Amino acid sequence: MNKRILSLALAGVLSLGLLTACGGNQEPAPETDTPAVESPTGTPETEPTPTPEETVLPETTPPAEESPSEEPSDTPSAKPSTKPSTPPSSAPSTQPTPTPAPVEPEPTVDVVQSTWNAISQLDIPSLSDVDAETLSALYGISTDDLVSYVCKMPAISVQATEFFIAEVKEGKMDAVKAAVEKRQADLVQQWSQYLPEQLELVENYQLVTSGNYILFAISEHADQAVSAFNSYTN
Repeated sequence: MNKRILSLALAGVLSLGLLTACGGNQEPAPETDTPAVESPTGTPETEPTPTPEETVLPETTPPAEESPSEEPSDTPSAKPSTKPSTPPSSAPSTQPTPTPAPVEPEPTVDVVQSTWNAISQLDIPSLSDVDAETLSALYGISTDDLVSYVCKMPAISVQATEFFIAEVKEGKMDAVKAAVEKRQADLVQQWSQYLPEQLELVENYQLVTSGNYILFAISEHADQAVSAFNSYTN
């Protein structure tokens, strides 16, 4: 038992010696009292760089938002200038002279229509136009033989006033004139059995020609109708 205790004690002494040896190799760094030598150039102390969290951003003032409920101020922001920016010119501006529109010539009216226009100004009763079919039935004249024509008959059957004015095609005047004379003879027979005062107008008819133009007039103004016809055909 004493040997065991001795062995344990020896082991402890060896262990302590080993620990002491290891610890003795680490010598503490000698302290020096030598003050730090300042740089002769006087290098300024470097300020520590602030961390991102410590960086202070410049203060910015956000634009003031107008409240939708606020009414706009009636006071103008700036007093308007009372002087015009550009002085008016003393000389009056020259306006371009408008070019007058060209005068369109009046449409040419043929002799037939012109003659009728003059006759229609006379004191005659209301008359109606005679179409080509009626002209062929009453006068026996085909419009194929005419260049142009105007034929007027009374709107009521108690008047004998009648006009026929036409420009006849070359070589057709004799046939057209004969047809007009036959029409006058038929009217004499008609009005001799009906109204004697109208028969007098039919008997005093006027039938004249000038070149290729012809006028047949039954009217109390037949002579004036002839004068109008001659003024356009002569």
